[in-house]
Amino acid sequence: EEGTEAPAEPRPAAGTPPPEVQQEEEDEDEDFQFLRCEGCGQDSAQPRLLSCLHTLCPGCLSDTKQCPLCQAAAGAPAMDNLLFSNLRSRLQVWRQIRSSGGPGCSRCKGEAALVWCSDCEEFFCAKCFEEHQWWHKKKAHRIRKVEELRAGSARQFLEDTKTSCSLFCSSESHPEESRVCSIYCPRCERALCCPCALLDTGHSPFRDLRAESRRRQDELRSLRRDLRRLHGAFEAALARLRSEAARREEQRERLRECVRTSAERLEQLVRREAEELRALLEARPERDRSALTEELRGAEGALLRLEAAERLVERLGRYGGEQELMDMQPFV
Repeated sequence: EEGTEAPAEPRPAAGTPPPEVQQEEEDEDEDFQFLRCEGCGQDSAQPRLLSCLHTLCPGCLSDTKQCPLCQAAAGAPAMDNLLFSNLRSRLQVWRQIRSSGGPGCSRCKGEAALVWCSDCEEFFCAKCFEEHQWWHKKKAHRIRKVEELRAGSARQFLEDTKTSCSLFCSSESHPEESRVCSIYCPRCERALCCPCALLDTGHSPFRDLRAESRRRQDELRSLRRDLRRLHGAFEAALARLRSEAARREEQRERLRECVRTSAERLEQLVRREAEELRALLEARPERDRSALTEELRGAEGALLRLEAAERLVERLGRYGGEQELMDMQPFV
């Protein structure tokens, strides 16, 4: 809330948060697990954004020319994920607000903070808040009581503070002075302060920074809709591919079973014939024994060949791919 009167003194903070607050903090931590490295799952102070849009820590990016998650080739050099870095910083502020002792004053460092200024991004006690209001009496800074922020959620706090950060001019003409930007140069693709924009006549026409920000927000919303449609199409294609893979696996299993059944039937047939030949050999006179012996030897050779065929068929069914099955099964 805006105003010039100092808020009332805070209530004494409890030493340990109640169970429901602890549960809320655990739920909030779970909500923001996406800030961790997608490779190792650890927190990283310097998250890097790859061209495939995966975010990894520097450790997971070392000595690799492709994304370890999707194996996409590293195209453009990885950039700092400023969104994740800034979210981590703002979450630290939120944890200060929800801590048992509460945040301290950012100015005097000695008193408990009563309010939070979104524009200054600082906590103030009652005395420092009065000084702040005097210095910025001509500016409408957004002030919130710490108790009100504590009663809200982390998601609400992050949404309320996402527009609090000011862009500062990156021109080298005033390196010792930080100037807030209000103009965007499409040619340079960067924000400029008013003096730099007036002096930089070669880069006009300029755009209003807020208008450019709104335009980019609209582009992001359109991109989000396109990505959702594309994601749905890819999910449908993936489902079709999985269905086709299952169908082919089922077909392969049926073919493997057919080959195994045929081999077993042939083996039984040859064994019966071998038994019949042995019985005939024992029944014939001695003069026919040599002929039967030769015939038996041929049958046993055939049995050996069929056993070899059985082993080949079994291995073909177990280890053979579709190409081997299609090429070798008719021959077998």
